Amino acid sequence: MKKLYITMMLILTGIIVEAQTSVWDGSKKLWTSGAGTENNPYLIESAENLAFLSYMVNKGFETQGVHFRLTIDIDLNGSELQPWQPIGLYERWFDEDGCDRGKPNDVGFQNTTFRGHFDGGGHAITNIYVDKMGCYAGLFGFAGGWDEMATIENVFIASGYIKGGICGGIVGKGTHLIVSHCRNEATIEGEVTGGIVGSGSERVINCSNTGTLSGSNVGGIIGGASSAEIIECYNDGNITATQIGGGILCRSQKAALNNCYNTGDVFVVGDSTSYYPYYPMAGGLVGVAVFNRTVVRNSYNVGEVTSNNYMGCLLGYVSSSEIVNFENCYYLNDCYESDFGTSKNAEEMRDEAFVNILNQNTQVWGFDENQVNDGFPILTRTDLSVNSYAEKYLTVYPNPAYGIVNIEGVKVAQVQVYNNLGQAVRTFYNTNKINTNDIQKGFYLLRLIATDGTFYSTRLVVQ
Repeated sequence: MKKLYITMMLILTGIIVEAQTSVWDGSKKLWTSGAGTENNPYLIESAENLAFLSYMVNKGFETQGVHFRLTIDIDLNGSELQPWQPIGLYERWFDEDGCDRGKPNDVGFQNTTFRGHFDGGGHAITNIYVDKMGCYAGLFGFAGGWDEMATIENVFIASGYIKGGICGGIVGKGTHLIVSHCRNEATIEGEVTGGIVGSGSERVINCSNTGTLSGSNVGGIIGGASSAEIIECYNDGNITATQIGGGILCRSQKAALNNCYNTGDVFVVGDSTSYYPYYPMAGGLVGVAVFNRTVVRNSYNVGEVTSNNYMGCLLGYVSSSEIVNFENCYYLNDCYESDFGTSKNAEEMRDEAFVNILNQNTQVWGFDENQVNDGFPILTRTDLSVNSYAEKYLTVYPNPAYGIVNIEGVKVAQVQVYNNLGQAVRTFYNTNKINTNDIQKGFYLLRLIATDGTFYSTRLVVQ
C-alpha cells in the first residue's frame, strides 16, 4: 500500500512526470555538463555518466568539495554478468580499466573514497546488482569527507539486490558524511547491513527503507553507528538477523535517534553459545547499546520483535541501563519484553492525540488520514509523508503558470526552480509569490523549504 501511494503521489506532483530512463549497457562515459560547483554541478545525464563517476572515484579521482547532480532515472540493468561497481571502495586496488583487483599491493594502490556532494534529484535507480561479500557495498561503497562533510541526498534505490561485508542501500561505509532524503527498496544482505547505511555516517536525516534486509547484524536504517544522529527516519522492511537486529539501528555506540519509527518485523534467531554469549539480540528500534550513551526521543515501534535470546520492544540489550535514555518513546502493548518506553494499544497509537504527544509542540509528525501507514503516525518531512500529509495544505496556482505564481498553505523560506536537466534556473527567498515572466516555457520542478524546515517538491508548468 505504501509503495503504491508513494508512486501515485510522485506522479501527481510531477516528480516523475515526463521522466526518462537511461538503461545501462555496462559502458562508461564522461559527463559533459556543469563545472562541479554548488551552483553549477556536474550533471549525471545517463547511466554511463554514473558508471564513469564510479570509475573515476575508484581510480583515485579527488571529489572533496565537488558537486554532482543526477538528472534522469537510471536502470542499472544489473545481473551477475553486469554488476554495479560501488562508488568508492576504500582499501582496494584497481587496474587501468577500473577493475577491482582486491586488497592493496605495491602497485597502483589508492584509497578510493567519495568525498563530495551527490544530489540524486529524486530520480529512481532501478535494478542495481552488487555482489561484493567482504567489501563495502551499496550504490556508494565508501563515502566521507575530510575538511568538509561529504553529502549524499535525494537518492532513491527503487529495486535490486545488494550483498556485501558492510552494505547499505545508499552507502556501505560512511565517515564524516550526511545522508538525507534518501530511500531504499532493494533487497540487501551482508555481515553488517543497513537499509540506508551499512556502518558509520554522522547524520542520516529524513530517510526510509522498505527493502527486505538480512545478515549477521542488521539495522533498518543503519547497521552500526558511533557518534551518529538518525533524525526523522523510518523502516518498513522486514529484518532477519543471526546475531543482532534493530528496527532503526542495529548496534549503537553513542548514537542519537530523534523522531523515528519502525513498522517492520525484527526476527533474530541464531546460536547463543558461539562467538559472543549474548547473541542473538533483537530490538524494535535499537538492537544493542554499548560503551557510550545512547539517546532515543519521540519515537515508536509497532513491528513484531522475535529472538531466541535477548529481545526488547524498543531495545534488545544494553551493557548498562545507565548509558541509555528513552524519552517519549512507545510500543504496541502486544509486545511484552521491554525495560524502556511506554506501551499503548493500537487504537491509542492511531489516534490524533498520539500525534500531538509525539510532536512535543513541533510539526514533525502527522495524522495518517490516508491510511498509508496503517493509521499510525507518519513523518511530515520524510518520504511518503511529504506527499500525503503536507500536500493537502500546499497550493501552487495558477498551474500552468503565467506571470505571478502564488504559493499557499506554508510560509516559504526558499523556492528553487529546476529545469528538466536538473539545473536551478531561479531561486526566491522569503516570499510566497514567484514571478515566471522571465522563465522559458516548459516543465519545471519547484523545491520549497518552509520556515519551519519542512521540505516540499511539486511540478510547475510555465506557459
